[in-house]
Amino acid sequence: MAADRKEDKTLLWMYPNEKKNEKQPDFTGPGRIHKDVLKELVEAYKKHGDDDNLKLRAAAWERSGKNGPYMFITIEVERPKVEESNDDIPF
Repeated sequence: MAADRKEDKTLLWMYPNEKKNEKQPDFTGPGRIHKDVLKELVEAYKKHGDDDNLKLRAAAWERSGKNGPYMFITIEVERPKVEESNDDIPF
């Protein structure tokens, strides 16, 4: 988990969980959110969120490290689609 670069997403590292019963999660692990990303999430909620939610996008990669296989997950604000304007079309 390198903390020396500017991060623009929330980062999660999910490892297989040693479950003691079926109600426990299949994966658990640490995560990190940079203060600038947290500010962005708040601003995005103010601008694009509804009363209860802010839409997010997630991506996951299967990886292997010194502690075995894991999933690396990123989470970021889902950008609203910008409608293209037809004002510039000359006909």
